[in-house]
Amino acid sequence: MSAGIAAATRSADPCTRRFGVGGMVCSAPMRMPRWASYAAVATLAAAVYLPTLAFPFVFDDEPLIERNTFLREAGSPLRVLGHHFWHGVSEAPYYYRPVVVLSLALNGRMFGWEAVGFHAVNVLLHAGNAALVLALAQRLGVPRGGALLAAALFAVHPAAAWPVASIVARVDLLPALFVLLAWWSCASDPGGVAARRPTAAAALLTGICFLLALLCKESAVAFLVVPLLGLRRFRAPAGRPQGAVVSTPAAVAVTCAALAGYLALRASAGVWLGGERAAVSPITNPLGTLPSSERAAAALALGGRYLLYLVAPLRLTDSRNYLAAGGPPPFGSAAVLVPLLVLACFVAAVGLLWLRRDSLCLPLAFLLGSFLPASNLIVPIDSLYAQNFLYLPLVGLSLAVGDVATRFASRVEQSVCRPPRGAWLAIPVLAILAFGSYREAAIWRDNVALFRAWSERFPASAVGHSGLGSELLRRGEVAAAIPSLRRALAIYPANPRARQNLASALLQASPGAGGVEEAREQSAAAVALAPDFVLARVTLACALLRLGRPGEAEAEAREAVRLAPGFVSARAAVAEALFQRAEFPSAAREFAELAEFDPGNQEFRSGLIVSLLQSGDLTAARRAAERARGEFPGVAWFDFCLARVAARSGSKEETLDLLRAARNRDGATLGWVRQVDDFDRYAAELRAEGLLDAG
Repeated sequence: MSAGIAAATRSADPCTRRFGVGGMVCSAPMRMPRWASYAAVATLAAAVYLPTLAFPFVFDDEPLIERNTFLREAGSPLRVLGHHFWHGVSEAPYYYRPVVVLSLALNGRMFGWEAVGFHAVNVLLHAGNAALVLALAQRLGVPRGGALLAAALFAVHPAAAWPVASIVARVDLLPALFVLLAWWSCASDPGGVAARRPTAAAALLTGICFLLALLCKESAVAFLVVPLLGLRRFRAPAGRPQGAVVSTPAAVAVTCAALAGYLALRASAGVWLGGERAAVSPITNPLGTLPSSERAAAALALGGRYLLYLVAPLRLTDSRNYLAAGGPPPFGSAAVLVPLLVLACFVAAVGLLWLRRDSLCLPLAFLLGSFLPASNLIVPIDSLYAQNFLYLPLVGLSLAVGDVATRFASRVEQSVCRPPRGAWLAIPVLAILAFGSYREAAIWRDNVALFRAWSERFPASAVGHSGLGSELLRRGEVAAAIPSLRRALAIYPANPRARQNLASALLQASPGAGGVEEAREQSAAAVALAPDFVLARVTLACALLRLGRPGEAEAEAREAVRLAPGFVSARAAVAEALFQRAEFPSAAREFAELAEFDPGNQEFRSGLIVSLLQSGDLTAARRAAERARGEFPGVAWFDFCLARVAARSGSKEETLDLLRAARNRDGATLGWVRQVDDFDRYAAELRAEGLLDAG
């Protein structure tokens, strides 16, 4: 009978051949080669995200790639299994994703450490995943038209925009890759619809791929539902020759063994389960601080919006952030009950389909299973808003849509050889989704664009406003940064980084004592919130110096040096505090060490020369000034410093020559002359030379 069915499907009658989007009937035989289908899907997936190749490192890309020294260490690819995800950036041992770290380390070695190479790999991974969705759908028995629809939907859906555009969001691209491979091999038993692979080999490949998926991201554990539910032999839907064999007891055994191996590797690296929850910051996810009942209500409301985004991917927004007055939504509200009802119906539908031996239960179960770990319903996750965690559920959604579309098409009247009515609507829908993905990916073009979009979409989120203020400050747009930082602190006052950034902005923006005093208050509050926050202590020291309180400034700066001995700004604050306290020999020693560490820093050279002058060591001051003048020949300030040394030494002609040279290079020299008394003995000569005015 199987041979008869196969022969029937190869009939020369073009009206019996279905292909294209939605399993449509066409008046011509299918001629697209198999490889062309995969190439078309991969090209579509890549084309949407080609603009990301011009994007720089953004957000978490900067610490985890750009500033992560571990990635560049010799042998780091061989040592990834022994370290947590943030190794090289943070000492907190949370998240265990060594395969992702390995991919980043190899990425840099193979294609360079610029952002373009990392973005290119992300685009290729998404394109490969789209091709695998096509392969898996066909292996599960979905006709080619439905499989193409599933792959095209996956390729262009906006839920993929964040994982592709953000380099570090590769933590979602890679587990999807290995889950798809595990699922593909899991469905390759003898007697399956597409492959003839030995059961033991197929099961082993399933286990290996599942283990790799777990080593990319914890939520890949959702794949377990596939081999477990797939033990049931499914019936063939109408119009298909036979049902899919998706799993065997051997496949279940190896996936369980892979999970046990993953837990053992994680434990050996010192990354225990539960560490992620302990690391959740209330700034990034306020649900983490809520009691379980309130968190469940808030997570249901938020989860409902995410599920809706999968179906109707309009811009995701949230005006509450669960920190607004009144806290999370009440459990009896529609915002909670509707998502709860949807999830209950979802679970019931999966169970009913499984009991009816319908293979559609598998992609739907995987969609639900991969969504729940990131929904905050089980445990709070590190980020409240992260559309990238919809990437794995998108796999299940795409497979389900392709399957349902072909079933619908098979029920359309086939007496006339033409596409089912409305089938071509898929093309404009896919085009709209592709444009939405392009627009969504564009917010990752730089940090300011990202945080501006974040603060607009989630106006009650401190993360967006704090991040925007920080990036504007880094760009030098101080006036624009201050309102964003104030807004972040109004939402969440216990944010030490936002307080430190506001203090820094105030020091740069306000010459008045009021702004400096507020900067002192903000940085002191940041230190109180985070005593080990070195930069906050340095900012506090700078504010105290501006207020004329060098003793307190020195204490803060020395504590910063104790916490971070190599932090140059802290050492500079110590040197400046010593200078203001008139401890000039000690200040000179500090400036000398700083100048040796950073020879190109003119401020350190100037501090050294002036400290030596004030300490009365004219020989050392002359030597330092002559060296600086030789290394910075175009800088008038060092001519002026050497002129001060000459004046104190009693060399009038040298003094006048040096001042003339300084004036010729920089007209500000006249102001410098008036600010010191070294040249008082030569006042008449200076006036005659035009180097000192009558005032």
